[in-house]
Amino acid sequence: MVLREILKDCKESIRISGPETAVITGLANDSRKVKKGDIFFAITGQKTSGSIYIKEALEKGAAAVVAEHSPDAGLARFFPPASWVLTGDILSVLSKAASAFYGRPSERLKLIGITGTNGKTTTAYLLENIYKLAGAKPGVIGTIDYRVNGDIISKAPNTTPPAHELHALFSRMLEAGSKVVIMEVSSHALALNRADEAAFDVVVFTNIQRDHLDFHKDRENYFKAKMKIFALAGASPKKNKKGVINADDEKAGEIMNAVKGRLELITFGMDKDADFKADRAEILADRTVFELKRPGGPRTITLKLLGRHNIYNALSAIAAAVAAGVDLETAVKGVETLRNVPGRLEKISLGQDFGVFVDYAHTETALENVLANLRKLPHKKLITVFGCGGDRDRTKRAPMGLAAAAASDLAIVTSDNPRSEDPAQIFADIEAGLKGAFLNYVVIPDRKEAILKAVQTAARGDIVLIAGKGHEDYQILKDRTIHFDDREAAAEAIQAKMNGSKGLRG
Repeated sequence: MVLREILKDCKESIRISGPETAVITGLANDSRKVKKGDIFFAITGQKTSGSIYIKEALEKGAAAVVAEHSPDAGLARFFPPASWVLTGDILSVLSKAASAFYGRPSERLKLIGITGTNGKTTTAYLLENIYKLAGAKPGVIGTIDYRVNGDIISKAPNTTPPAHELHALFSRMLEAGSKVVIMEVSSHALALNRADEAAFDVVVFTNIQRDHLDFHKDRENYFKAKMKIFALAGASPKKNKKGVINADDEKAGEIMNAVKGRLELITFGMDKDADFKADRAEILADRTVFELKRPGGPRTITLKLLGRHNIYNALSAIAAAVAAGVDLETAVKGVETLRNVPGRLEKISLGQDFGVFVDYAHTETALENVLANLRKLPHKKLITVFGCGGDRDRTKRAPMGLAAAAASDLAIVTSDNPRSEDPAQIFADIEAGLKGAFLNYVVIPDRKEAILKAVQTAARGDIVLIAGKGHEDYQILKDRTIHFDDREAAAEAIQAKMNGSKGLRG
């Protein structure tokens, strides 16, 4: 495909210097991955300028460079044959170019986008199960991995990948026979234009809580980023586009007023009137039961997933599937038959006489919700292991500490992914929500030792929650990333206790 054709939808925002008929063989925003014939997008990140990598990209054979400045004199020897594309909006150009290069694959798929602070991953798994039953070979792009019909393509470096990788995935899923793609859409992706050219059929809004304020700076900017998904759906070339909204969320009214007339709106919830409403909920030790009220009359639904929050996830998945044209019976069967979601209230059971759960909860509200659900299960004491990530939103640390101590008999503060930040500072920020208010907590910096302590402390009938990392199988330290999986550490600690040992290997 030639450069001019790839960039034809960007005419008003670019100026091309050099050959416009250069044959382009790929798109890249990482100079280390550039191949001969690629376009290199010199994107400036949070820490470095993309311009410092242009020379390397050109030396590797890039046929064109897209940048937000003119070329330096030192690059003159590369032009021609290479072309320089000047733009004031490089992220938008990347999104348009990626869609064009891959032949606008999302326009040939049924595309469901899910955004919100909590519930995206579980809703995506539920929808995937629904569409497997419908025979649609669903593709999934989300926090844990990218997959087609259950087969993993790759782990997920980003919940929503950069635009050129996103449209490459759409194309690959289409070629693999997918008829529908279910996509988690992060606030970062929306703010960074990654999903601008995704042709949505249905978009789902789960909820809005405090998160990612290190990136968005304040909650209003965070909300505005999430809201963008409705504008993208409204601009999609698809017909009969739908917006599925949590009627119980505090922002529901504002969203519906803003979106009304652009999308057909469908609501779900438990407390307020909604198109798909749950009533008479029971949170049991091995299942969650509720009555679904919807057009056509009520019916009882039994989930294998535990907790009130999973009722919301099931409602959102049913509403989205029905909005996208799936029959209700298939949608209900899909949510009822899903057994678990990796790292989402995942039970670790080796035959011990106490419960151990691993959950991804890494915000105040998510932690409050999962603890509230566990407290409804039969138990004696509730022990919580948690931490907060380094180089991320500091404002949620004290509230998370408060949430953990308030709902637990014992809270164990430990490391999450400290990254380049001093763990002692993270612990101090968490303790700011605890000191003077609670005594039922300890700080154990080593995460493996913290998990061991929780398991060794647990007695018959107790529940241990290990929160924050969920499905992750790594821990990011200051100078390296190591393998670490809460589920493995929990299983090893349980086995050690059952064998009468007080220590862990490693």
